Amino acid sequence: MSMIKLAVVDDSSFVRKAIERIMSEEQRIKIVGMAASGEELINNLDRWSPDVITLDLSMPGMGGLLTLDKIMAQRPTPVIILSTHSAKDAPLTIESLHRGAVDFIDKQQYSLVDFDSLRTVLIEKILQVTSCCSLPVHKTDTSKDQCVYSRDESSDDGEKRPSIEAVLIGASTGGPPVIQEILENIKVSLRVPIAVVQHMPEGFTRAFAERLNSHLEIPVLEARHGELFLPGAVYIAPAGSHLTLKKKNGYVFTSVSPYPDSLPHRPSVDVLFKSAVPVYAEQTLAILCTGMGRDGADGMVQLAKAGAYTIAQDEYSCVVYGMPKAAVELGAVNEILNVHRIGERILSLVNQNKL
Repeated sequence: MSMIKLAVVDDSSFVRKAIERIMSEEQRIKIVGMAASGEELINNLDRWSPDVITLDLSMPGMGGLLTLDKIMAQRPTPVIILSTHSAKDAPLTIESLHRGAVDFIDKQQYSLVDFDSLRTVLIEKILQVTSCCSLPVHKTDTSKDQCVYSRDESSDDGEKRPSIEAVLIGASTGGPPVIQEILENIKVSLRVPIAVVQHMPEGFTRAFAERLNSHLEIPVLEARHGELFLPGAVYIAPAGSHLTLKKKNGYVFTSVSPYPDSLPHRPSVDVLFKSAVPVYAEQTLAILCTGMGRDGADGMVQLAKAGAYTIAQDEYSCVVYGMPKAAVELGAVNEILNVHRIGERILSLVNQNKL
């Protein structure tokens, strides 16, 4: 296996030296260049030819976002953002994910004095994005927009499947622009509510919800505990807590809780999906999108057994074909669709039994 070539971009010499120290004993990764500015990186990008780049967003001069734009235009490369969840940086981080960055690390979660935790997460993400990540598919690339697989179980005698009363979406690595595109392609507020779990560190899901709300006609909000799960709105699971659905006195409410706290992801797609089984059962439409690992696959199995309709994003349009693949391999998926088609398919399924 060839060594992974890493370029580091950060205006802080302390951070650059910290990353250099982290990588000094890592045999699989070699730092091929360190830049103190976006201009320095762009001037050396072709010469260094990195396999992956870590990028700080808050830099003087060109700045992180413009640097990212130039990377994607000059030499598209997987980029991991090093950010903070401050009021300034969180929106910039979310914006970077929509411009082509594949993942990010919240520097405020880790100590640059005690390197162990930062070393673990940084090396893990570098290995992940260089082994199985694809750069996001541009919206104008519709050459593979076909339905890859369909197991439509509606009968041929005109019988209709149960009406959809809730839409659930789960995603991880590469998810923010995918979720935005899906909601954009729906175009209008649905007659049913939508719940979204996107894996993110604490401090970022609010910025994610605010960005979606400002770009879409559909109202988007970060979910809170004990509020009505209302039609026509999109509820984003808050980072650090699980989002579940509960029914009481004929009404469905959102529940937000840090428990169970033993799961690898919080929020967890599995937790949301499984909570919908007793509430909506066959009236659920569940979509599993790009992401590392298998979160959501087991929950999708339970929903499928309850009669829910299930969709997985196809490999071609995924940044990481992990979570959808796991659900497909378990036989829990009715359709595999390119991201460009998921929004319109949601609209069709929700409206097909509308009176």
